[in-house]
Order: sequence, then structure tokens, then C-alpha cells
Amino acid sequence: MEAVTITIGHSRDEPARAAAKAFAEQWTASGRIVLDVVDWPEEAASWLRQANRFTAGNPDAWVVVATARGWAGMRRRLALTPAWDPARTYEL
Repeated sequence: MEAVTITIGHSRDEPARAAAKAFAEQWTASGRIVLDVVDWPEEAASWLRQANRFTAGNPDAWVVVATARGWAGMRRRLALTPAWDPARTYEL
């Protein structure tokens, strides 16, 4: 299945923000849909709010642009979230 709808997630550093924005622009320019763009901090109490936003809307795929540290925390939270499928997640 080819993805049409995606949610993009990124850490809050400037290179990740810029890469996520550029990817979103390219994605939508090709006629596909970005459901949401979610950012997260390097450290958080639980990442629950960000994980809920990231999985809302049941996208065809998730695209991640993040530092290893921030993504590790977010990924641990997502692993507890039934709506997330790591097989449909792509890291840039």
C-alpha cells in the first residue's frame, strides 16, 4: 500500500524543524495529505500528549525527524499505544 496520509513528528531542534517542514511541503505538493505535524522535547514526563496527537487520525504512515534521545523517549511511549505501528514508521 502506498501512503497518502501521514503524520510527521520531530524534535524541537532547528535542523529537525526545517527538515520536517520541507518534507511536509514536498508531500503536500505531490497531492498527498499531512494530517498533523507534532513536535516533542528531548525530555518529558511521559510524552503522552505528544503520542496521542501523533497517533490521532490513523495515518497511513508516520514520518520522524528527531534526535536519538528525544525519539527514544517518544518511541517508548508509542510502544504502549495500540494505535501506533512501528512497521508504518519511517525515520529520516
